[in-house]
Amino acid sequence: MCRMVGVVFRGVFPAEVLTDLKEVARVGKIPGEKEPGHKDGWGIVSFVGGSPIYMERRIDAVFEDHHFEPAVGQVAKLPRPNILLAHARASSGTPAIMANTHPFISRGIVLAHNGTVFDYEPRTRHKPVGDTDSEKLLISLAEKMEDRGHLKEAMKSLVLEDIAPRKISGAVLLVTDGKELCGFRDYAPDRSASYYTLRFLRRPDHVVFFQETLLDLKDSVQQVKKGELVTVDIDLNVAREQIT
Repeated sequence: MCRMVGVVFRGVFPAEVLTDLKEVARVGKIPGEKEPGHKDGWGIVSFVGGSPIYMERRIDAVFEDHHFEPAVGQVAKLPRPNILLAHARASSGTPAIMANTHPFISRGIVLAHNGTVFDYEPRTRHKPVGDTDSEKLLISLAEKMEDRGHLKEAMKSLVLEDIAPRKISGAVLLVTDGKELCGFRDYAPDRSASYYTLRFLRRPDHVVFFQETLLDLKDSVQQVKKGELVTVDIDLNVAREQIT
């Protein structure tokens, strides 16, 4: 169970979205938990020279970690245009170790995930380092990308072949190859639609995906529908497609 943001930006990076994620990780409520807080690790990934790099990745609570502010400072120095994913984790049972900390990177693809795909053991050529279904989803996606050559088509295949046939709590995904950012949202009927949410905000020089925010957004925020894939390219063009 997690909170995350994804940003495609052509101008100055909107650092307030990362500060907001840090605070959401501190106060955000988790279904079924008495205490708030997404405190089982965090990570920030962006691209340099076309390759994804970790700006920072830690197993500590982001709202208590002194490495967070320096990482945000490094984000401001990134080349533009660019894409960034950030994630704050609340474990659903796997340990809070580095190998289980989002976002995950595999062969140039980056994935962050909120939810669980149960009993997911895909037959992939590559093996996961950690224990999460999220990393397994990424490995499967990266292999589909190698076969299909296009992130959007690989995402559609992942959803239809790997996620839709299985029991899930939620499958809220942010995925990027540095050229496009894809957001997908699904969740089980008995789960909280407000927790497994995904929204996006369009501004002249950036597009932001987010799940939960404490910012006073006066702009028009759009909801990603259940079963919808929203794709934003590096030129900020947005495409929406219902796939389940």
